Amino acid sequence: TDSGNSKEADAKRLFQKGRKCPQMLEPQERTLLNGFYKNASVGADATVNILDKVTHPDLREELCTQLEYYRKQKQEICRQMQEAYAMPQEQGAMAKFCANVSLQMRCMGNQSNSNIAKQMLEGTNMGVIQLTQLMHRCPDVPEKLRRQGSEIVRREEAYMERLKPYL
Repeated sequence: TDSGNSKEADAKRLFQKGRKCPQMLEPQERTLLNGFYKNASVGADATVNILDKVTHPDLREELCTQLEYYRKQKQEICRQMQEAYAMPQEQGAMAKFCANVSLQMRCMGNQSNSNIAKQMLEGTNMGVIQLTQLMHRCPDVPEKLRRQGSEIVRREEAYMERLKPYL
């Protein structure tokens, strides 16, 4: 079949003679990378869904900067997983829809910049908690992944600090 030939050609391009085939991801590595991806994906979706309500130019710029970070993070995690012939788990359409509706409802009566900053701060804090719990449940991952997770948490915490002046 054409797809079989295409896959074979891709494999030959990726692994020329003498190159080692990549290691498969261990279950904890896959779980952790999927958690990192979910955090970036949920953060990006929430930011996109709230951005049109932001009137304060500095808050809008802050959200756009964070959105770009989430997009780059998703690309990097995809790259990491693809190197091991894995793909990140995408959040389901229903979960995305429910999260968006929930965010819209919390902002419906109060679209102030203060409330928007509060909603983003609370969502980011929830993500930090989930990432921290996930890292504790996956103790047997390479140090490189542990550092990556710690860096993501550090950046999320710094983002929360940057949101606080808008409360």
